[in-house]
Amino acid sequence: MAVQQPVEKILVVDDQADIARLIVLQLQEAGFVAVWAGDGEAAINMLDADGYSLALLDLRLPKANGIEVLSHIRETGKDTAVIMMTAHGNENLAVECMKAGAVDYLSKPFAMDDMLQRVMRATVNRRVLLAKQRLEQEKDDFVSMLSHDMKNPLTAVIGSIDIIREGRLGAVNEEQAEYLHAAIDSCNEVIAMIDNLLDIHRFEAGRMQIKIAGYSVADILRGVTRRFIRIAEHDGIRLKERFSHEMPQIAVDKNAFSRVIGNLLANAVKFTPEGGEIVVSCRCVKSSETPLSPVPGYVTVPDGFMEQGCLVRVSIRDTGSGIPADDLGRIFERYVQSRGGVGRERGGAGLGLAFCKMAVESCGGIIWVESEAGAGSEFIILLPCHFNGAECDGQ
Repeated sequence: MAVQQPVEKILVVDDQADIARLIVLQLQEAGFVAVWAGDGEAAINMLDADGYSLALLDLRLPKANGIEVLSHIRETGKDTAVIMMTAHGNENLAVECMKAGAVDYLSKPFAMDDMLQRVMRATVNRRVLLAKQRLEQEKDDFVSMLSHDMKNPLTAVIGSIDIIREGRLGAVNEEQAEYLHAAIDSCNEVIAMIDNLLDIHRFEAGRMQIKIAGYSVADILRGVTRRFIRIAEHDGIRLKERFSHEMPQIAVDKNAFSRVIGNLLANAVKFTPEGGEIVVSCRCVKSSETPLSPVPGYVTVPDGFMEQGCLVRVSIRDTGSGIPADDLGRIFERYVQSRGGVGRERGGAGLGLAFCKMAVESCGGIIWVESEAGAGSEFIILLPCHFNGAECDGQ
């Protein structure tokens, strides 16, 4: 059964009564509800008092001209679409009105059939836009629900499990402790997925708060790596660090960059088999020694990036299952996972690497992966140096 669309209400604003009445009559015969305002002040009052889908708005009006009425509509946040009506020869001014928020314009005199077609097109486009805005609002509401209604209970679950694991409610044997560790790790994975989804949404909406400052890259890497030592040892994986001495700082958002490294290490642990190895390394390189050719084509390199003189190269390399060549350019997209994951893979939402890409790029850097199926992977981050007295030795 087809859903009947609500009747569109249209305001015709023109100080020429005979023309306005004719337009109103044509709109009513076409199935619209149409009313007339004879000047700009009356139009503003009517728009404030009632909701209109569309306004046919003449440029030259007494009391308040068409541009002032259009500005009022936009400043008050109304979703009324506007079609400007202008005398022949004022098309340039009408185009300026479109830049200010009008969706179309009609040059007088105009054919009524043409006017009706433009009105119908404008009302249809408005319905589509409103539907898209509703979907965006639903997405915002869903993301907010994830943040408040799912994350907080999970945090409480982790706390409760940890109390049991520590034996505060009674003795816990080794096997029980193992299961409790696994439960905590699984909860933390879900929280990480929620955090990635929230921040990807914030990046895309332009609402992600990034605070760039100079930090020791080695200190950040050691801090994050320390959290994964127990997990790696538990899974029989060697986790090593290889850092150069006397490195310059990097200019990053510390929390965002720490999460980037955490996401990459979590992936490395997930896909590296027992007896394997993960190496976190960092060194300073001369940009002249880092030609663009090794950087894959799917990476967007900022203008002048390689001419900055000094770059910090961060690498996380594993001996895991590797990534097929066809997937290398796709895995940084949302909800995309490599099809080559085998062995100890535990799934995921395909959000961690998408967050990594957005976060690294927000700090002025680039990220990519080098891998072969069955031969492990190396994720590489290049960031500009933030000099603090240390010289880039290119080592």
